[in-house]
Amino acid sequence: MYLKLEPIYNQLRKVREEEAVSEVVGTILILGITIVLFAAVFVYVQQFPLATPSEQVTIYSEITYNPNSHILYENLTDKAGSILLRSESELVILINDKEYSTLLSSLLISSPYRNSTNYLEPGDTITWNSSSTGSPVSNNSTVNSILIYKPSNQILWQSRNSLSNQVSIIAFYVTPSPVKADESYTIVVQVRTYDPNGTVVHLNLTSLYGTNLNTTMDLYSVSGNTASFYYLGTSPASIPADSVAIVFASSDGSVFSSEIDFF
Repeated sequence: MYLKLEPIYNQLRKVREEEAVSEVVGTILILGITIVLFAAVFVYVQQFPLATPSEQVTIYSEITYNPNSHILYENLTDKAGSILLRSESELVILINDKEYSTLLSSLLISSPYRNSTNYLEPGDTITWNSSSTGSPVSNNSTVNSILIYKPSNQILWQSRNSLSNQVSIIAFYVTPSPVKADESYTIVVQVRTYDPNGTVVHLNLTSLYGTNLNTTMDLYSVSGNTASFYYLGTSPASIPADSVAIVFASSDGSVFSSEIDFF
């Protein structure tokens, strides 16, 4: 007896062709679903704003107070860091907790660059004075200064000062800024005083090291009624987020205090 193999072969070939078609259709469906899912995820992610990169600046602050006219002047010099649009940066001054806010684009600027009307960059000096507020500043007032980058609502720099007739801190800064863990840093303070050689500056770093630390800063130089003091230190392995440096300048019974963040 002979078997007729041709019908069986045709049936097998038909089954294989159907299986091959099914595999192609399945692959196309998987690709289509993948593309649709990717497009949906892409559209969903696009709805979220991109993260604003963190900005950093090193600011040198100089405060001058005229007790006769009761006008306060503050110069902020950008020493290093990010280039900022002045229209997106705001200086907030609080005098005895009364707030005065001004965009940097509205303030006078001294700059070595031609594009100074648009940007704040290293080398620029911004000038603010209290006469723009229409209110006199009394002696012994407390002055808080805050520089804010508005796109990310980020505080770039801030300081706190108390005014006095006999002695005043006209410059106070930390370098490098921000201070990094386990690295050296320098604190510089410039004082205007009637008695430069009799002026003493104390530095409080308790919040930075987590233990009571008060020290007397070393006198670096004297020029006229201005005395410069400095402190060299090494930061701890971990820097608390709320750590500050506080200085007290005293002369002839008059004390002027100022505070600056390490971040």
